Amino acid sequence: MTKRMVERVKLLASRFSLRPQTANPSLETPSAQPVSTAPAMPANEAARLNALQQYDILDTLPEKAFDDLTALAAYICGSPISLLSLTDAHRQWFKSTVGLPVTEAPREIAFCAHAILQPEKLMIVPDMLEDTRFATNPLVKSDPNIRFYAGTPLVTPDGYPLGTLCVLDRTPRELTPEQQQALQALGRQAIAQMELRLTITKLERQQQRYQQAEAKLRASDQQVVDLLEGITDGFLALDQQGRCTFVNRRAGEILQQQPEALLGNPIGETLTTVLGPAFGEEYHQALKQQSSISFEKFSEPLAVWLEVRTFPVYGGLSVFIHDITQRKTIEDALHYQQEQTQRLLLNVLPQPILARLKLENGIIADSFAAATVLFADLVGFTALASQISAPELVSLLNRIFSTFDQLTEKYGLEKIKTIGDAYLIVGGVPSPRPDHAEAIANIALEMQQAIKQFRTPQGEPLRLCIGINTGPVVAGVIGTKKFSYDLWGDTVNVASRMQSHTPADSIQVTEAIYQQLQGQYRFEERGLIAVKGKGTMKTYLLLGKKPEAEQGNGSEAQ
Repeated sequence: MTKRMVERVKLLASRFSLRPQTANPSLETPSAQPVSTAPAMPANEAARLNALQQYDILDTLPEKAFDDLTALAAYICGSPISLLSLTDAHRQWFKSTVGLPVTEAPREIAFCAHAILQPEKLMIVPDMLEDTRFATNPLVKSDPNIRFYAGTPLVTPDGYPLGTLCVLDRTPRELTPEQQQALQALGRQAIAQMELRLTITKLERQQQRYQQAEAKLRASDQQVVDLLEGITDGFLALDQQGRCTFVNRRAGEILQQQPEALLGNPIGETLTTVLGPAFGEEYHQALKQQSSISFEKFSEPLAVWLEVRTFPVYGGLSVFIHDITQRKTIEDALHYQQEQTQRLLLNVLPQPILARLKLENGIIADSFAAATVLFADLVGFTALASQISAPELVSLLNRIFSTFDQLTEKYGLEKIKTIGDAYLIVGGVPSPRPDHAEAIANIALEMQQAIKQFRTPQGEPLRLCIGINTGPVVAGVIGTKKFSYDLWGDTVNVASRMQSHTPADSIQVTEAIYQQLQGQYRFEERGLIAVKGKGTMKTYLLLGKKPEAEQGNGSEAQ
């Protein structure tokens, strides 16, 4: 509000005043008249009165900030009377008045004592004579003959109604919605002004404590200053407003500023410029709440990593600044090496086994009651190896096995190893799963399709034979220098035999696989074949999925 507008409001407000200030400016209850309904007490009255006392505002002198609010309320609402009242235990005390030159009134006849009972609402009484609460009130029946009242409660951030900002008139009337909203807004401004007044009082008290601390600091031993100058960290002492009261030479070197330029100035802007807005928010919060923070950030302007720690002290904050660039460089290098090591180990060991290896010192070995093993071998690759160069051979194998690796990951299976041109996969190890047989069958069929995209350097197609068996296996880690996760057991040996006795371009399985998957896949019976170390065994060739399985919810990629 401009000065000219304030003066105009005061002039208008003075015209509404109907009588001069009296020697005893209070409203007393006339003994000869009946008193209207006395207001009830809020349920939290004791806490409310305590909150009112905290503001230390009762019986204080007039203040322009509050007078402006009551004048503006009267002007906006077109009322001859406006009051900013605070409800004490036995009275209603007026911090500011327009048109009614009094300082207090008994609580039992106070309109505002009713308004604070509903702190969330604007209380409007269009005609006092028609409201049973006020019809016989002496302020209504006799001077000042109030007929209209509208008051907005002054509610603290903690929810306590301390009083009201109200407008009154000697004739019945209403307020427009805009006037009601404006009155409520002015009420919020009034409590905000009280909060500001309280904050200023607290700051003044803190300033007194700071001055006392500063006096002690000036009288302190020179050895303390020598100690702070000798530490390797930058150090700044701040008062409660964030102004720098002491800075050592190291802090000036880190911040690349002369210590003299920092003394006496708020340091928050400098630190925010160096460390960014995120630090600025934490710093101002620490300064406001007198709390500790620890903050690490790479400073773009200084091109260094900084660690900043603040600690609350009597009358302000202590700030330590440390250049941690070297430490960060070492940490980054160590982290990179750890990631590389982790990546290399995951190429050798399954992730669950690697996690156990980090925690367990003993032998890692597990038995699995149900798993499915697949052996795949390239037909005629030994002869091919003698016909092409080493780079060509390794490149071809790498492309083939990389394709198989992608399929293994697709179906959630575990690649155990490659042996020459053979490829070993297991399902259900090291993490058991109920559909291990289906997953192995699916990858076997897709491997037979994938091998068709590869050719020898002479353009000849490559062919694959696959053997599969299911049953119990033992798995574990062996080796001390070169770790290896491997499988053992008759199930593994039989799967290998299935592969070695398989016709080219075929997938040969045992009867155990056939019994598990015959409902979902198509098979061709081979009959009895001689298997080394096992005698004769009945085997089958896996041909593909049955049409209904293709359309159903068979085992898909994990």
